[in-house]
Amino acid sequence: MAKRVISRLTAITQQPEEKAKKRKKVDMETPLEKRNKKPTYSDKYEEELIRQLFEEEVKKRLQEKADEEESDYYEDSAQKHTKKKDGIWDVPLDEEIHYFDPELSYEITGYRPITMDQGLDFDPTPFREAAIHYMKNGEYTAYPPKSKQYNEYWREQRRRCVEGYTVGKYRVTGDHYFFLNFYTMNTVDEDSVKNTTGRMNGFPRFAAKQYEFFHYMEMCEYLGKDVCMLKSRGVGFSEILACIGVRPFITTKNFHTIYTANADAQLQPVLDKC
Repeated sequence: MAKRVISRLTAITQQPEEKAKKRKKVDMETPLEKRNKKPTYSDKYEEELIRQLFEEEVKKRLQEKADEEESDYYEDSAQKHTKKKDGIWDVPLDEEIHYFDPELSYEITGYRPITMDQGLDFDPTPFREAAIHYMKNGEYTAYPPKSKQYNEYWREQRRRCVEGYTVGKYRVTGDHYFFLNFYTMNTVDEDSVKNTTGRMNGFPRFAAKQYEFFHYMEMCEYLGKDVCMLKSRGVGFSEILACIGVRPFITTKNFHTIYTANADAQLQPVLDKC
């Protein structure tokens, strides 16, 4: 009888301990269980909130940095690119150039504006003398080939095509001089409305906007910048780009010109003009 009571008492005292062990087993999770356990709604919400706050903070800091850099850039450029009443050049060599403004003069290329109210004393004739002589006489020079005068003439023409040509206070770039005097293209005859001759092969006439572009391109070369432009169709820029590749190929030894385009249909018309 005594043994039964003792065993019964032992069983009773052990029950709470066993229950506690079982409870502990349930409460403690293994790493695998934790990894596989699905997060509750509150856990998901907290993680998403932290992620959103972090992304917003990163975006805010990046935008502040970009605004600061852009502000410094344009404030600096606006101070330098202004019309100067006293002085030979609006933008002299010692000023940093951020962009090309065709209303200002630039010492780096010798550019001076030719617009409706500037450059009214400009005369394009001296810059087209070689082409005009060829149109009148069917040849560039009457000097005998290989003579001293013949060689000097072509030596000077090559120099102008490479270095540019200055008459008075105006200068055309080397590429522009070559374009005006040695590049031929389909042009509209000035009297075509009267005599209906239409397009014919000839030398291009001087155009102020083309003059601006040639200076802009040379300026980019000097500054080590890329050229970027927006233009309308039918203004002769494919002819200009073809000419720009041909000129150094003729005047510079071992020069290679590469033309690229998105499709052959866009590339071939330019190559046909070269």
